[in-house]
Amino acid sequence: MLKVRCAGRCENKDRKMKIREKWSNPYVVFGLGCLLGSLVFVWIYGIDVIKVTNIAWLLDSSQTEGLWDLTQHYLGWEFYRQSAWHFPLGLMDGIYSEPVSIVYTDSIPLFAFVCKLLSPLLPAKFQYFGLFELTCYALMGGFGALLMRAFSKKSSFCFLGAFFFVISPVMQKRAFYHTALSAHFLIVAAFCLWIFRDALRKKGKHYTLHWTILLCLSAMINAYFTPMILGIWLCSMLQEFLAESKDMRIALLRKILVQVPVALGFLLLVCYLMGYFYGDVSAATTGLENLSFNLLQFVNPGNDLCVIHHRNYLFSTQNYSALLPTLPTISGWQEEGFAYLGVGVIFLLVLCIVYGIMQMLRGGIGKIRASWGISIFLGMVIFTFLALSPTATCGIKTLYHIAYPDIIYQALSVFRSTGRLIWPVYYGLLALGLYGMVHLTKNWKKTYVYGLWIGLVFLQMYDLMPGMLYKQEAYAYTSAGIEKNTKKTKTELMTAGYQKYLSEPVWDSLGEGKEEIVFYPPTQFGIECDPQTSCVFEEYALANDMSLNVTYMSRDMSEQADKKTYQHFEERKKGNRFEDILYIFFDISELPSAEETELQYFEADGYVIGVEK
Repeated sequence: MLKVRCAGRCENKDRKMKIREKWSNPYVVFGLGCLLGSLVFVWIYGIDVIKVTNIAWLLDSSQTEGLWDLTQHYLGWEFYRQSAWHFPLGLMDGIYSEPVSIVYTDSIPLFAFVCKLLSPLLPAKFQYFGLFELTCYALMGGFGALLMRAFSKKSSFCFLGAFFFVISPVMQKRAFYHTALSAHFLIVAAFCLWIFRDALRKKGKHYTLHWTILLCLSAMINAYFTPMILGIWLCSMLQEFLAESKDMRIALLRKILVQVPVALGFLLLVCYLMGYFYGDVSAATTGLENLSFNLLQFVNPGNDLCVIHHRNYLFSTQNYSALLPTLPTISGWQEEGFAYLGVGVIFLLVLCIVYGIMQMLRGGIGKIRASWGISIFLGMVIFTFLALSPTATCGIKTLYHIAYPDIIYQALSVFRSTGRLIWPVYYGLLALGLYGMVHLTKNWKKTYVYGLWIGLVFLQMYDLMPGMLYKQEAYAYTSAGIEKNTKKTKTELMTAGYQKYLSEPVWDSLGEGKEEIVFYPPTQFGIECDPQTSCVFEEYALANDMSLNVTYMSRDMSEQADKKTYQHFEERKKGNRFEDILYIFFDISELPSAEETELQYFEADGYVIGVEK
């Protein structure tokens, strides 16, 4: 009888162990994390944004957060879809006097390219921005849970830890604002590649190939992720180098000197194919000192938003925290460095610091841990230094200013929004906090451990609830938007977008028979540095099968466009006429005389329009 009972207990233990092993399987953990991320996305944004034929809400994204960026991204996809194929493959027509790359409209080149290939099979009304954002949330949950799997094999801990990643306010800020920049899963995936390096090699996986793919994906989503991924890879190489014996370091260094150039070669090839190096675009641009990270932004829940309207910059601040007040910064432009951790994560980091001090007092950190500590510390310092820009700030105080030589300044200005480079540090701190939590509580009673985990998750969610509710309210109208417009054709939907701003009847007649809209200089960073004007006329151009000589893009091409327009008007002075062009003038004081240009002028909706007499 006793033997039967013992056998039964052993069978129960074996069954429980098998169940635990099944749930702790990395693929299962990753899948559960993806499910969590998807559920959080649907809770915040709903399901109507995912519907690929729902384009009504994209035609005037100012209805959401007062910003036109999402409309600019969608219209970039529309122009790319309607353009003939070019080489490089990322080029499109219609928004500049020459072909320009899809990367400069932030239209997520990876999705745009794939969808253009499938365009004949897709409906006339088609958008992929909702699907992309859902993918970002799902993969953020998946890779967040997988990263936790490196700290604990308990699937419950992996699931709870993934919560902190999917409700990241830094990712949430970018969602449907700078949509491509919400692909923060790329950063967490890079951490996973680093931490699972040995496991991947043992399974015979091509480790360097994974990094190469991740780098290429970053370039095909948004180039700002590329230096982040590359920096994390370099940190992983440094950690491996420090952990190796002196005899093995030379061989490892030779291996690195072969693998890195090959990976960068593939990266440059992808960038070339997407059109990064094509045309009049200047890689560097202005704003390096302003679009930076502020040292208080880890604890500052203030999310600044800038609405640009006819050269006027209107800043507003949302508090993403229910527990902490917003803090002042040097400039509203430092919203690019938004990096609020949340009260729950701040508490996690305090625990991590306490745990680290205790470990050091108990007998040192050892060679392997030292290699991790040095590489992580150096990476965080370098990324923070770059994110601070040449003018470092803390609150409203300037700490220092570095006057770089022009060649270095121009190189740094390629990624002018330096504040974004704090994201690897942000997620690195989150990962360290979760690591400290797991190891600090490993000898605690199960009840206390789960109580603390669940309590921290709820604390973080409660603190970040204002930001999530703000986003939820901002995108609640999308359901009504699709219901109102389901019976409209694509042209009618385009018209519905721009007619609110170009409402006078003259626009309908003036657009007939015209092939191009030419904006008279100075256009200043793509149509008066005004996304609204740019988007409205892009929609007008699409509805009337026209192109534009310049639009608002992520890089300024207005100077080159203005030169070409001045040359065009010199041709007019010589007697050349262009019946297929519609001229738009911003400033009536700079209007060329009708005798000089032989144009007939109209005024409508605040714009002066010129057509041939």
